[in-house]
Amino acid sequence: MTKGIPVGLLVLLVGCATEREEAPTSRIDLRASMHVTDAGPVGAAVGPDGTRFMFDEDRGLYRIEGDQLISIMTLAQLPTPDKQLQFPITDIVSLAPNLFAMTAIGDGFLLDTAANTLTQHFCYFPAGDGGGGTPVSISQRTDAIAYDAVAQKIYAQPLTYDAAYEFQYAQVARYNRATGVDEAWFDAPPSTLATGSAFVPDVGLVLGQGSELSRFDLDTREMIVLDDLSRFGVRSIDGLAIDPVTNSLIVADKVSDSVFDIDLARISL
Repeated sequence: MTKGIPVGLLVLLVGCATEREEAPTSRIDLRASMHVTDAGPVGAAVGPDGTRFMFDEDRGLYRIEGDQLISIMTLAQLPTPDKQLQFPITDIVSLAPNLFAMTAIGDGFLLDTAANTLTQHFCYFPAGDGGGGTPVSISQRTDAIAYDAVAQKIYAQPLTYDAAYEFQYAQVARYNRATGVDEAWFDAPPSTLATGSAFVPDVGLVLGQGSELSRFDLDTREMIVLDDLSRFGVRSIDGLAIDPVTNSLIVADKVSDSVFDIDLARISL
């Protein structure tokens, strides 16, 4: 006679699996709200007044109103930059009303949607790497940018590749908000390949990778796992922002083509 799993144990196992799943505060289906078959969200941002934004790597900047996305500026409508911009744009953060910092290959830019300007503001080459006009055969990219509004600092998580585009090392960089000057560089574990980040008051720099949230300790250079958002349906953290008005975490996910709103009180930070 074939022995199966006892019914009581089966119910327990199923019950435990169900308990691990939680509904987010809200979830926007980007394919439905943008009327597309495949969305490409790579950044989420929340303005000082609580206005929410999402950046799509193929379609540009959107404002989120309820469950609808309103196009603000397509890629073709971006202002002519003062320095050549190497696409793709990989992340975005709100610095002030109508002012965003965005990352592209090698550089960070400021987009002023009111003045219609796009200016290079910071770069990913730390001191000694290609300085003084010395050419180097490397490329750098970051998919995660964050802003500490209290200290007026911008954080990015650059990854460095050689001429064959082989990964070399991971770092975290801190920039002066006003000048764009790099103030500090921190070596990060080689496995640190963040695709979203946010600066959380009383917590610090939080990086998203896959469905996991981790805190990057600037003193020890360690990644400390905080939580896994997969229980809310998040599959890939491709944009991350804090909404201080609603005390929510905003997550853009291009694997599930969704934007999630999750109460911070339900997350381990």
